[in-house]
Amino acid sequence: ILKYDVEPGQNRQGVPWGLVVLAVAALTSSSLSALSLYHMLALQAEMEGLQAEVGRRREEQWGAGKLLQLHQKAEAGEVSVFLLVVQPCLQLMADNQRTTFQKCFGLDIHTGIPWQIGLKRGEALDMNDDTILAKEDGFYFIYSQVYYTDSRFAMGHILIRRKKNVVGDESQQVILFRCIQNMNNLMIMAETLICIGIVILEVGDEVELLIPRSLANLSLDSDSTFFGTFKLS
Repeated sequence: ILKYDVEPGQNRQGVPWGLVVLAVAALTSSSLSALSLYHMLALQAEMEGLQAEVGRRREEQWGAGKLLQLHQKAEAGEVSVFLLVVQPCLQLMADNQRTTFQKCFGLDIHTGIPWQIGLKRGEALDMNDDTILAKEDGFYFIYSQVYYTDSRFAMGHILIRRKKNVVGDESQQVILFRCIQNMNNLMIMAETLICIGIVILEVGDEVELLIPRSLANLSLDSDSTFFGTFKLS
């Protein structure tokens, strides 16, 4: 039987206990360092979140305070407050896929123009049987343009208001505007006639454009002949 002595401070495999203790201490230190780093990063992220939240609340408080200040100044007449208002509008363009038609107004035969909707915004206006239909009471700005290609001496059109409600013996159909243009260019039989104005319309009223000719020659291009309105108030 072989027998040998183990020196104090040394295990039976020959590894010093001091080295074992040092390794355990290093491992423990690394674990603690990693844990500390994790906690530090978590704390940093939390601090950044708190700073962002504080900044957002400051902006909200500043905005609310600024709005209240502007409102108070506006009530005191110190500043003017402008609000963006989207005005209802309707633009009709001549429909070149259809043809002009004849329509009786009064005792005469007039020429009607086929229309199509080019632009519509809001619910105050709509198109009904080639006329503009008002769905809200108010003041309206009306405009029209017709491009005539006729050889007669004078051409023009009328804008008619057809009332929904009639009081007493007043007429249901009223001529709002009457536009006339001399066709004085004998070389080029083409003239553009523009007519604009402001009228009062009630719910259910219709505005129609007619040409006081039984047969009229005109352009049905959408950029040459159009008819529209927008609500002022």
